[in-house]
Amino acid sequence: MTKKNIDITGKVSPYCLSVVAKEAKALKQSGELFITCDNFPAVTSTIPRIAQNEGLLIETHKSSDGHWMIRLARK
Repeated sequence: MTKKNIDITGKVSPYCLSVVAKEAKALKQSGELFITCDNFPAVTSTIPRIAQNEGLLIETHKSSDGHWMIRLARK
């Protein structure tokens, strides 16, 4: 099982989201991608759309400091 962490806190841009998409596409079976983010539109629309396009499970948790931890995993 491979695990990878990406922190795009404070720097959400098309480039950062393309990195998330690239890493999501590269996930192997039982792989997990953990994304830390503080951008509401990325958390609620862009990253879920990437997960859906790649057939990934998505879990989202918001911490008390306003950041989200998003877990993408291969089904």
